[in-house]
Amino acid sequence: MSLRSWVYAAPAVVGLAAAGWLFRENRQLEEQLAEARRPGEGTAAQAEAAEDGAAPRTAASDDRARPSGLGGILRGLGGSSARERPTLPEPKRESRGERRRRRMEELRAMLGREPGESADDYRARVIPLVTGALTGPRMRMEEARREAEKAAGVTDEQRAQIDNLFDDVIHETLALTNQAIAGGDLTPYERNVSGMLSWGGGLGAILGSTQSRIGGILSPEQQQILVDQGFEWGEYLGVRVPWEKLDPPPAPGEGTDEGGS
Repeated sequence: MSLRSWVYAAPAVVGLAAAGWLFRENRQLEEQLAEARRPGEGTAAQAEAAEDGAAPRTAASDDRARPSGLGGILRGLGGSSARERPTLPEPKRESRGERRRRRMEELRAMLGREPGESADDYRARVIPLVTGALTGPRMRMEEARREAEKAAGVTDEQRAQIDNLFDDVIHETLALTNQAIAGGDLTPYERNVSGMLSWGGGLGAILGSTQSRIGGILSPEQQQILVDQGFEWGEYLGVRVPWEKLDPPPAPGEGTDEGGS
């Protein structure tokens, strides 16, 4: 059984145990009450208690006076004072700067080059992470494309033309991104907003050109059907690009400032 299954099963097990305990306690109380109601039984003890001016003592009253079992534990917990109850320290709220630095450190640890790490070692470490993260989205987008093209009546010839087009677009995207990595526009070592915007502008130009070229393959009616199906070529390109083939970033201090600016 997996850990998640144990997490879901634990409350049910506890609930069944508590229900069984309560059922047993209820049966015992019913038996004691039935014995107390039988004629001729308990009369002597009740009379003796009456002569002493005390209330009759029965097994049921003894059980109620002595906390035991789950009920006793719960009553004991309920009777504890507030100062005896443990308290957790309040979670520390991150400032905007602290949260930004933490995320930058996480990005650097994941995508940055470690000291002395070669390009081949970097690829062996990072490529499985990227592939694993994109496997599911790639499968879903391919299925979404098949369904949208079927609804739009895209022919096999049109589909082949689109595939050839995306071969060129992927090549352009990888070249643009590798240039941004080498130049420090895309770097895991520092925040470079202007560099990211520059890379994003080039990527936007590629997407605009791609959309225009697709317009020369599909009719306006077919393109509208794709839109109505919720399919976007930009999203498709985002997972279709083999990001695993990107060049590794330069080592810290080589082409980028290690500490940022």
